[in-house]
Amino acid sequence: MRRIPTLALVAAASCSGPGRYADVPYDERFGDETTMDIHVPDNAEAGRPAVMLIHGGAWRYGSKEDYSDAAERLARAGYVAATINYRLVPGGSYPAAVQDCVCALSFLRANADAYGIDPDRIAVMGYSAGGHLSSLVGDAGDLEAHAPDCAWGPTGLPAAVIPGGTNHDMRLSDNDLVSDFMGGSQDELPDLYEQASPIAHVRKGLPPYLVIHGQDDVVDVDGAIAMVDALRAAGNEAALLELEGAGHVTSPTDTGQVFLQAATDMPEAWAATIDFLDRTLGTPP
Repeated sequence: MRRIPTLALVAAASCSGPGRYADVPYDERFGDETTMDIHVPDNAEAGRPAVMLIHGGAWRYGSKEDYSDAAERLARAGYVAATINYRLVPGGSYPAAVQDCVCALSFLRANADAYGIDPDRIAVMGYSAGGHLSSLVGDAGDLEAHAPDCAWGPTGLPAAVIPGGTNHDMRLSDNDLVSDFMGGSQDELPDLYEQASPIAHVRKGLPPYLVIHGQDDVVDVDGAIAMVDALRAAGNEAALLELEGAGHVTSPTDTGQVFLQAATDMPEAWAATIDFLDRTLGTPP
């Protein structure tokens, strides 16, 4: 029998705000590298839609805490929000990091009742490297090469996908960060580069996508446009939110502040994200 972790619910800063299950292991073989924090709304209604958040950091940096503020914001809107760690380079070189993300999604579905989640209404969202992973889980998470060998096993595609600030075609990338993640150059591993490219797996019947990208991002917006065009051409629902003035690491706001999650944390992006989630997953109870 598969064991569901028994953990104490950590109270959030406000007694009336969301709670958090901290450091939940979804694959105990890799310790802290494969844990998640699950942020839950302040009431106990079951069957809620959920969002799994995948942090960025060039596949080699970052942690689940990078998305803590966003997860709390989603929980206050009524969603269960899980921020995940995954193996980073070198241990997380392709396809290991993708397999971890699929394993985490499978864990949430297998343990949905424990966290008040509707297993059929889980979206994935990520930024930068996390955007790439979320996009790939969205249309190739059911690929045999991405199937995890963790206790929870493979699972189906998510119900919706929100990738931000990322490249959807690894074959167009030529830098050390990408080659380190891929385990070699494109000349050495052409088939793997195609396999790791979300745009290469576009087909009919995929979940809806909301692709978010800043016009001033160092990652060319043309890749986001091409992904959305490909999804639509195949008969899928896909929208592009292209934000003027948004960069990759920081973006401006009306008050002059900046956010580490850049385009996906701008007010326009949050409004579009909540609207997209409400429409594709259903409004939380």
